[in-house]
Amino acid sequence: MIAVSGSGIAGLAAALSVLRNQKSLLFVAGSAPTAVEIGGVQIAPNGWAALDKLGVGDVAKSLSTKLRSITVRNMDTGATLASLDLSSENYGSISRADITRLLKNEILSIGVTEHVAANITHAVQRGANQNLDIATDCGSTHQVEALIAADGPKGFGRKYINGPDFNVQTPNNTKRVAMRAVVKAKSLPKHFSQPFCNLWLGPGSHFVHYPINSGNDINLVFTLDATSAYDDWQERYFGKNLILGEICKCDNISWTKTTLPTMPFSDCWRRGTAVLAGDAAHPIPPNLAQGAGQSLADAASLKYWLGFNDINQALSGYAQERSQAVSKIFKKATISSKIMAINGPAAKARSIAISLGGSQMLNAWLAEVWATT
Repeated sequence: MIAVSGSGIAGLAAALSVLRNQKSLLFVAGSAPTAVEIGGVQIAPNGWAALDKLGVGDVAKSLSTKLRSITVRNMDTGATLASLDLSSENYGSISRADITRLLKNEILSIGVTEHVAANITHAVQRGANQNLDIATDCGSTHQVEALIAADGPKGFGRKYINGPDFNVQTPNNTKRVAMRAVVKAKSLPKHFSQPFCNLWLGPGSHFVHYPINSGNDINLVFTLDATSAYDDWQERYFGKNLILGEICKCDNISWTKTTLPTMPFSDCWRRGTAVLAGDAAHPIPPNLAQGAGQSLADAASLKYWLGFNDINQALSGYAQERSQAVSKIFKKATISSKIMAINGPAAKARSIAISLGGSQMLNAWLAEVWATT
């Protein structure tokens, strides 16, 4: 039996990879009630390739919204800095609720061997490459062949494999927050529901919006320093922009503030017969829209490697393959995060550089990120 911890996209996809290999599954879903999934995710070619390998690509595409371009614009002036044509790319958006529901339904159609509504609190390796004993906060204990920990950056898995002090942040880190919302398309002008991903760059901030649910809803994500996220932030950042100012006029937008991950990356994804997946392995800054995509790629890799009868070979192959692949993307996402957080006079230089680089620069920057294996 293989245990998977975590009930988000990463955990569900990892659980499906176990079941696709006809292995017994212990699904450790967490002790808190599953939160309602809000907002959407962008899926690039690598994410769609992973969904295909997991056997749910066609259904996911039927629920997605095709995005035809990524357009980068100046938040202050409204000018278009660069635009990347995606008409020939497999690129789209899907609501978090839809992709979560899709994965859950597929898992249920196969059948989970055992489901535990608890969190893992303790694990003991019996011996090298032998069974792992895990204990949960509901008092249950289980002996498993392996553990795939997809329980997030603050979960048991990351601490167990990398140590309890690995996530400690340095005092100099500036906390960034994301203001997230989903609004009905009919509440905003029609250009918001056009099939494009719009990225607006402002002073020390950036704003992304794109349609989901066949254009019926608009996913909104605004990122800024936590110290600037006080009451009148919408008016300060959007008010002088003729297009974004429409958001200030919309009364039925409910914003949710979330702190963005600033945790370090580790090449170590394995300890004994436990491995990491999803944000537990790679809490990627969201600036390349690759959080969900890389979690799905983890699951596709697990599906392949778990086909080997030798669990040691399977876990070793997965951890080595994915840690090397994600390391490059994590670095690019971190650089992108710093570029998007530029403030003051340097922000104008940033806009000029992007304008000069145009679509060729965007394509070159994203080609490696979107590459399929």
